[in-house]
Amino acid sequence: MDLIFKSIIAVVLVVAALFVVYYIFQHVSLSQPISRSQASSLVLRDLENNNPDAAINITNVTPSQYQGSWHIVASVIDNAESPCPSYEIYSFDYPAYSFVYRVDNKYTNYTQNACIIYGFIAGNYTVGSYPVAIARSYQLNDSSVSAFVARYGYSNVKAIASYYADAYLNGSHYTKIWLVNYTAPGAGHAVHVVLSQLNGSALGVYNTT
Repeated sequence: MDLIFKSIIAVVLVVAALFVVYYIFQHVSLSQPISRSQASSLVLRDLENNNPDAAINITNVTPSQYQGSWHIVASVIDNAESPCPSYEIYSFDYPAYSFVYRVDNKYTNYTQNACIIYGFIAGNYTVGSYPVAIARSYQLNDSSVSAFVARYGYSNVKAIASYYADAYLNGSHYTKIWLVNYTAPGAGHAVHVVLSQLNGSALGVYNTT
């Protein structure tokens, strides 16, 4: 009986010691200053580990409201070159809240075979990023784009968007536009959508071989 009692005491002491070590480690590590670049790199690494196929960028790092921490904003784009990328903005207060993030904004999402642009109002929406430009060009359901995706398969089609302040395309002059190019392995042609940055309307659709 005495041996069992001593064993219980020993276990309790070990657990208590581990707790003290953990407590000290946490407070000492948090008390050590962390630089802007260190915080940014750690958050980026965590995002990349948890979203291995996403396009991730740290877009802003500023002093946090929590002492000794940094407010870090990151863009996370899943399936960045698909016909409908999923695009969100995350924010962290690191190391105050470790790698726990908030979703500050959700721009696009592909769910249940539907392409969604959150907050989109026809004629009153500025297309400010390439994932939104791609999603909008696909969302328009243009017959050339729909036929191309249907023929080669959604998962095989690659879509890339580029912004032009001024451009001559397919014999026409455009200003403030996104050009979205659709290609696929084995396809004999590509489909191009000229999209207005100012309102998201299609200004032209054409094919090239």
